[in-house]
Amino acid sequence: MATSPRIESSNLSIADLFREFYSVPDFQREYVWEKSNVEKLLQDIVYELYDEGEAVEDAEYFLGSIVVFRDETETSQLIDGQQRLTTIYLMFCAIRDYLLEFRKPSKVVEGLIAGVAQDLKSGEDINKYRLTLQYGDGAGVLKTIAAKEITVEKIDTQSSASAKRLVEAYETIREFLSEMFVETSERILKFSSVLSNKVKLIKIETPNLKNALKVFETINDRGVGLSSLDLLKNYLFINISTQSNSSPKLYWEKLKKQWDKLTKILHICGESPMQFLRYYIMSHYEINLQNNFPEEAVYEWFVENSHEHKIHENPFNFVERLVTTSEYYANFVNGENIDGSVNPYLKNIKRLQGRYSQHFVLLLAGKNLTKDLFIELCHQIENLLFVYTITRSTRKDVNMIRSFSQWSRNLIEVKSSEQFKDFIDSNFKSELASLSLDFDLAFRGLTESKIAKFRMRYILAKLTQLVDEQAYSNSNSLDWYLNKSVTIEHILPKSSKEYIKDEFDKPIEYDSYLEKLGNLILLEKTINSSIADNTFDAKKNGYRESQLLLTRSLVEKPSVGTNTQLNRTVKSLNLYHFDIWDSTAIEKRQEMLTNLARRVWGLDT
Repeated sequence: MATSPRIESSNLSIADLFREFYSVPDFQREYVWEKSNVEKLLQDIVYELYDEGEAVEDAEYFLGSIVVFRDETETSQLIDGQQRLTTIYLMFCAIRDYLLEFRKPSKVVEGLIAGVAQDLKSGEDINKYRLTLQYGDGAGVLKTIAAKEITVEKIDTQSSASAKRLVEAYETIREFLSEMFVETSERILKFSSVLSNKVKLIKIETPNLKNALKVFETINDRGVGLSSLDLLKNYLFINISTQSNSSPKLYWEKLKKQWDKLTKILHICGESPMQFLRYYIMSHYEINLQNNFPEEAVYEWFVENSHEHKIHENPFNFVERLVTTSEYYANFVNGENIDGSVNPYLKNIKRLQGRYSQHFVLLLAGKNLTKDLFIELCHQIENLLFVYTITRSTRKDVNMIRSFSQWSRNLIEVKSSEQFKDFIDSNFKSELASLSLDFDLAFRGLTESKIAKFRMRYILAKLTQLVDEQAYSNSNSLDWYLNKSVTIEHILPKSSKEYIKDEFDKPIEYDSYLEKLGNLILLEKTINSSIADNTFDAKKNGYRESQLLLTRSLVEKPSVGTNTQLNRTVKSLNLYHFDIWDSTAIEKRQEMLTNLARRVWGLDT
């Protein structure tokens, strides 16, 4: 009895994939990607795997699938996916060349470009490139880039359209790398690791060309290539017919209208429907978190769990719940509560974390809380996210998405203020307490070079806001402190005047003390411009003119009347003032700010 040819699939990282060798047959179409296609792929990878220039833990990017079959030399002939794979290969070539400019060659990166295979007949070693093209002039161009035989500028791009596009793709990648990773070779090495290990794809391997072409046809023409979102929509449409034996068309039209509304809401606020669905499931259902439940698992979850949760019995009601929740989700994206009012903590989180959104799992779980409790939930989330950020270098990595999903199981059951307090104590405050020592260590050593500039402004703004709030019972919004009219001032100045450095008690360590948190304050721009690049004594009068109490208290002990709120604040917060500004003063102020920070971010409550 004949057996069907075996087709195998495997989920691989790029590093796994490029342990083998690939070739694009001569009957394939040439490389056709334009500059915009290459830029889009680069942007998508960075969007998914980076947040404000830092690699996101546990993030992955799904590149799609490729279809191959092995020829008689054990080389995998690439039938589907050559545009993406060729572009990824060019990325490693560009990374290698960029590192060589720093004189930091990487054997790992070079191994992703070329390797050694064994001749199946003679057993001899053969040096081979991981990817080769068999069509036209493109083959020579890719080989030239991979071999670094000549500079890319000297490659003849007039010979064919594919030659031109390959060179243009390489140059686009080089431009991207230089803009994003201009500072050091370490950052480009980190990107190469992220690209190698966190970009994943599915390799479908068939026994021969005939089967490979058949799979290719199926993927592209018969719907298997539909996105998970389309598959889910179709799944719900199929199940909607069970609600009516007489006229399913009416239900289909009703469902389509709601589905279109759902996707439109998310499109307007710039969010991915699949990300929303992932967070919704993670916040409302018990799921397997072993692989952090990636977006690719959403459709599979519906297929496997629809009956258990009775989604299949009334898909329309389920989609209606999704639509309502998506409206809340859109508000959260815009820094608003469910009723559309401004939520300052959500706005702060967006400033702090940029595109980071894993906390939306908790927001969705808490959507039915009273407004006051929901705002306090956001406050706690802001505190925890900041503590996670500031302790990143001193702690083991925390799997936030997994923790938040597990906490959601309890949060969704909270119905009263007492239950909410117990939830916060057992989750947020317990987690903050476990990070307390790490937080102090990180904050005492905090300098400008250890954190992004926008986060340093956020830190100074929050500290300054706390002092004003304690002293006056109200304060400006964080927007006011982050406004361009308020700047970061270096008390020990960024000076080119040698006598200022010579007068400092540790002149050799001047630059290291310059960037310490204890040497930084917020100051109105109009004042800053008038005192810049001067000694501490020359700056004192300017600091006294500031509206910001934390800044004024640097040079005087603010006092109004007897036992007033302002006086009590200065005493309770231990706001020091200084007569001289030396290394001891900077260290003492850094310790003072560390104690203030514990109050700001909830480690002393």
